[in-house]
Amino acid sequence: MVFRLSTLNLAGLFGACALTCLRAQLTAMPVRQPGAALDTSIRNEADRAADQAAAWLVAQQRPDGSWGVSNRTVRSTALALLALHVFPRPTAARSDACARAALCLDRSSHLPQTDPETHAWRLLALAAALPPGPERTSRFRRLAQQAEPLLPDAAEGPRRFWREALAAAGLADSTPAAHPDDPARLARLANLWPPDDAAGHAVLWRYARLINRAGKGQLVRGESVLDWRADLAARLIRTQRRAPGAGGYWPASATHDACEETAFGMLILQEL
Repeated sequence: MVFRLSTLNLAGLFGACALTCLRAQLTAMPVRQPGAALDTSIRNEADRAADQAAAWLVAQQRPDGSWGVSNRTVRSTALALLALHVFPRPTAARSDACARAALCLDRSSHLPQTDPETHAWRLLALAAALPPGPERTSRFRRLAQQAEPLLPDAAEGPRRFWREALAAAGLADSTPAAHPDDPARLARLANLWPPDDAAGHAVLWRYARLINRAGKGQLVRGESVLDWRADLAARLIRTQRRAPGAGGYWPASATHDACEETAFGMLILQEL
């Protein structure tokens, strides 16, 4: 017996096969959970924002290798150097900018600083940029000695940050102990999430670090896991401004100029 398929039957057969394949794909495709790593489309947008910010920062660097306003040059230069150095897609222009920034920070090591956080940022940036060796360790020890007199009067936050910088420079335990109030800080952050629009990038960066280090990447309110990565990524992508010349930046906040705000924006994206 010859079995013939009519055009209508053939179309129905193909349709059934396509539906079966689609269901199989949907079943196999993992559903992104709140707080998980960014999905591909948002990750691509975040990487593009970081790429634009890196191009803008390189264009803002002064001939002496520095960034920022005069009274914050060391801090701004350290932030920009660290942001460019951790960027995953280096270019010749970014590598040159990092080298000149490291030289600038090294030359500034004799300048007195009254802020422990500025000492910490400089130490962190140089620890990331300079190759290992005895001379590097000697430099770091000199920087550490300059900061020591400031630490007894500093608040707990800057002192903890300084200890992290020492660890990054190889001058202290590489795994600083968790702070006893970390769970309480995470709970307060979860109750207030999402952050107020007025919160600058420095604040958001500290939030992201707290979640990653103390919360192991999870921010939980009650029994709900909050989608903090997607929230921060969307905010950074939405608020970045295109520069007239090249790249993109984030405008100055109440406490930081555009160079620092843009460097912090890149550091936040790295935490996501």
